Amino acid sequence: MTDKKLSSLSRAWRGRLESAGVDNPGLDVDLICMEVLGVSRTWLHCHGDMELRPDDKKRVDEKVSRRERREPLHYILGKCPFWKSSFSVGEGCLIPRPETEFLLEAALEGFSSGLAVDWGTGSGCLAGSLLMEVPCASVVAVDRSPAAIDIAYRNLSDLGVLDRALLWHCSDPKDIPIKRGSVDLIVSNPPYIPTSSLSGLMDEVVGYEPLAALDGGDDGLDPYRALLPWAEVVLRPGGRLWVEFGGEEQVKPLLELTPQGLSVMEIRKDLALIPRLIGWCRV
Repeated sequence: MTDKKLSSLSRAWRGRLESAGVDNPGLDVDLICMEVLGVSRTWLHCHGDMELRPDDKKRVDEKVSRRERREPLHYILGKCPFWKSSFSVGEGCLIPRPETEFLLEAALEGFSSGLAVDWGTGSGCLAGSLLMEVPCASVVAVDRSPAAIDIAYRNLSDLGVLDRALLWHCSDPKDIPIKRGSVDLIVSNPPYIPTSSLSGLMDEVVGYEPLAALDGGDDGLDPYRALLPWAEVVLRPGGRLWVEFGGEEQVKPLLELTPQGLSVMEIRKDLALIPRLIGWCRV
């Protein structure tokens, strides 16, 4: 590729991503160029005649090659927007999904202070956003992945909320050092995809993101079987539990898992009108 003009290079990079079957190849190339050059998208489109320096061209080309292999764009960029912030992401940590912002919105309703638990914190996007929105809150952020805990630690530190957070590495909620009846809010986006469905996920997901953060067991409900009885114990009366789940086929079995001490408040649908959230209240 001898032409060093940004517009010509971008066309070639877009063509490579398009041939690799990447959705929105033009947007991905723009975002990679923006990250490498430190400029806005408007600037890119106004400076197509600019010649790239060899080192910048090399850096963009390396990142395009990674995307060509279907590595998730946010892993390549090293960050992902969520709610009002940008969170570091990397291997071992699930990339935050836009629909999980609905879970955050539900969790924030009526939560103005107190103790929250983010079970399966991943990047810490829920825990960090809760702490940013509720200055009088503290959060215990839990994950079974050491890599995720490290990334969440970095994100909470970058947001300046680490002093109100406890990061805890475990896979069983009963191992979290929390007193009975002391929690005001539990929020969780656990693994909820049935094991048999994992192979049908996008190449970017199944080839790169941690399957342990996606695999919910035979029916996708194993995490809830552990979470719901524990929530009954640690939530104070009136405390709430909000979870994300996998859709219509999981509604009935999830409701059947409801312990006696929890009352179903609401089931909410996402923008595609698919049931996505369930909220319980401690009676």
